[in-house]
This record gives sequence, C-alpha cells and structure tokens, in this order.
Amino acid sequence: MGHTYDPQALLAAVKDDISKHPHHTVFTSSAMRFLQKLMFGLLPSFIQRRIRPLAAKQQRLHPTSYLDGLRGVASFIVFMGHYTEENIGWFAEPYGLYEDGAPSSPLQLPGIRVLYSARPMVHIFFIISGYVLAYKPLKQIHTQQFSAMAGTLSSSVFRRALRLFLPSIIVSFIMALNVHFGLSDDRYAYQFVQFSSQMRDWLSMCWALLSASWDINFLSSPELLYNPALWTIPIEFAQSLLLFTVLLGLSHCVSQIRLILLAGIMAFCFYGGHLYSVEFLGGMFIAEITLLNDATLFTPISSPTTLPKYIIEEKLGKQEKAECSPTIKERLLQAFWIANLLSGLFIGSWTNSHPEEVWGIAFLDAHTPQPYEGQRVWFCLGAFQIVLACTQLKFLQRLFTTPVALYLGTISYALYLTHNLCLTILEPRIGPAINMHIGRATLWERHLSWAVGLAVYLPIIICVADLFWRLVDAPTVKFARWFEGKCVVEKMS
Repeated sequence: MGHTYDPQALLAAVKDDISKHPHHTVFTSSAMRFLQKLMFGLLPSFIQRRIRPLAAKQQRLHPTSYLDGLRGVASFIVFMGHYTEENIGWFAEPYGLYEDGAPSSPLQLPGIRVLYSARPMVHIFFIISGYVLAYKPLKQIHTQQFSAMAGTLSSSVFRRALRLFLPSIIVSFIMALNVHFGLSDDRYAYQFVQFSSQMRDWLSMCWALLSASWDINFLSSPELLYNPALWTIPIEFAQSLLLFTVLLGLSHCVSQIRLILLAGIMAFCFYGGHLYSVEFLGGMFIAEITLLNDATLFTPISSPTTLPKYIIEEKLGKQEKAECSPTIKERLLQAFWIANLLSGLFIGSWTNSHPEEVWGIAFLDAHTPQPYEGQRVWFCLGAFQIVLACTQLKFLQRLFTTPVALYLGTISYALYLTHNLCLTILEPRIGPAINMHIGRATLWERHLSWAVGLAVYLPIIICVADLFWRLVDAPTVKFARWFEGKCVVEKMS
C-alpha cells in the first residue's frame, strides 16, 4: 500500500539537516540571491526604476531630445507596420477598396494609417541621423573649435562601424540559431539540417551586410535572410561617412557659404538619384539652420557664424515680445508648419499598393520626378516636412519629450533590430489561436484580432528590446569607446 507522509515531520527533518550542514544554508541563500538578481534583470528598465528609484538615473534633456523621441516613435511604427501587414493584410490596402468581404477600417484612413506605415519611417531615421551626427561638429565649428571638431569627427568615424554592425550581427546570429532549432519560423531563411551549414549561411549574410556598405544607395538584398530590416544598416554607415566628409570639407567656410555649398551638393545628389544622401545631408542642413537661429545662446561675437550685434539685439527683442503675445506673423508661421506636418502625414499614408486609386496620392505618383519611381522620393519630402515641423513647433517637441517617447527613443535601435526576431517566434504559435477563437472575416473580428495580437506581442517585444538594449546595444557603445581609447594616441600635454 502507499506510504503516508507527515508534513511537520518532513519540515523538522529538513531543519535538522540544515543545522547539521550549515553550508547548505549558504548555498541556498546564494542561489536565491542569484535567482532574484536574474529575475530583476529580466524586468524592463522602466519597471526596475520604479522598484529601485534611488538607483535610477534621471534622464537629462538636451537640445535634440525631441528628435530622440521622434526616432523612438518611428521605430515603434516600423514594428506596428510589420505586425499589421503580416497579420491583418487588409489594413494595408487603400480605404474603401479591396475589402474582401468586410468594410474598410477607419485605421485605413489617410493620416490615421501612419500609425502602422513602416516605409516612410526609414526616411525619418535617415534625416534624424544626419541632424544628430552633424549637430555637435557644427556647434564646434560655430565656436571655432576646429581642433575639437576634428577630434569629434575622428571619433565618430572610428566608432561608427562597431556601433551599427555589432548589434546587427549579434541579432542575426540569434535569429539563425532560432531558425536552426525550430524556435522561429523560416520565413526569412532556409532551415538547414546541419549546424555547420546554418553557420555558413549566417556568415554569408554577415559578409553581404558588410559588403553592401560600399554601395551608397544600397536598397535591399536577398541575402539578408535572417532579418530583412537590416537593409538600412549599410546605408546608415555609408551615408554617415559621406556626411563626415562633407562636414570636414566645409568646416572652415563662412556659415552662409557653407549652406549654399551644402544645398548645391544636395541638389546634385537629388538629380543624380542619391536620395539617401539628400536625407543625411538634409539633416545636416536643418541642424545648421537651427544652430544659426540659436546662435546667441552659445556663439561668441567674434565668430564668423554669429549674426551682427544689432541683429542679435533685434532677435532678443522679438523673443521678449513673443513671450508676451504671439504676433500675426508668428501665428501664420505656426500655421505654415502645421500645414507641413499634415502634408507629411498625408504622404506617409501612401499605401503599399494601388496608389493610382487613392485621391491625392494618385496625383503625386503620376508626377514623380525623374530619375525616381513610386513612393520613395515622396516619402523623402514628407519626412523633411515632419522633421522640420518638429524643429519649429513647441507642442510637437513637448510631445516627443514625454517619458514614453524618450523611453522608445532609448531602445529604438534595439526595438528596430529585435522586433522581427520576436514576431517570427510568436506569430506561428499565437496567431493561429487568435484566428481560431476570434476570426478575421468581419470588420469587428479584424479589429479585435489586431488588438488582441498587439496586446499579446507588444509587452514581450518591448521586454526583449529593453533586454537587448541593456545587454548588447548599450555595452556596444561602451565597448566602442573603450576600444577607441586603447587604439588612439593620447593627447600631448
């Protein structure tokens, strides 16, 4: 017959054993502390800051913080676009067309559909990158710190490859392992029987990724199997080097001449079909204009980039008046930038297919300038309108410096790199269950299915992106600085 166990007797026996073997207690407490640290480390950083607020560092705002927030929101929209296109493909169609048995969703209306329009967000990335990379060197140029500017550019060139490619290679390696062991589906790669074949395929993809850096207008590659989102990384690297070269070449020019020459280079690139160069250099152009407008905040009067003294006094007087009450001219300017924002959002609503059947978009598509075809050049224009509006409209800057936007900006690169990894694991396991229990035949079923999937996937994807940021992205930045410090010559005293 079965044995009867007395819980009290069992507990007493355990206590007696611990008293006889105290090292067991030390081992158990150490294991518990390790487990607690591990569980705490897996929590997203914003939850960790709530649990231990004293240990958290307050995020300091800087002049370009709103662009960090905009980049974070754009990265989130890229995830939303890939999730929506792969799960509710009807939402990618134009409103009122190709409904397949159910009415169109309000989410498909122009403006609203920007929430999941991934393609225009890439162009916003490039403009922001140009702005942020040029901001500090331009500031040093304006204060005539040419030696410091040369050091900044040297450091940026040295660290740029590590900053961009090391996290990309790591996330592609994780995806290759997941595909090999059956954790991810094979939508982006072939599943090999032998591990060595899988690794050779991954190394081939890494070589293609690095080699594409020397094609300055690299668009996409069929060899980037494990994560197609990596197609932007070679562009970021190549265009960054171009931007640094232009900054160095124009660094000793008078500010007005530098702007004229920069505009000429941008025009040459535009008519030559080098659209991504236009976006990076355009970011530099916007940064230059922004610094000239704020020249009184940091520029010595002797600098050639400083406005004459009487103009500075006039600007300060206008600023004081503006603080009292906005003039008609200022209101018209604000309306102009709001109109640009709305125009950019409308262009960002460009559908992936059938643009010839959408009002407004059809007109733009029919008048696409040479040598371009389709939506790409218009996404460039819309991205410039959105970024410029953000530099001019204070309410947009406040929107993108909220805690949520700044947090998304912090993890933006990690989120961009890891969201496909998460979707390839989650969708084959959770998607069929959602489809079976909810369905996608009617309008409400599609909305509910979209919302439920988002509610399930989003927390997991944010946690993974946060973890990747802490374990890979942020350490990569520190490693690049450390490696540079070990390689470069120390300054002579």
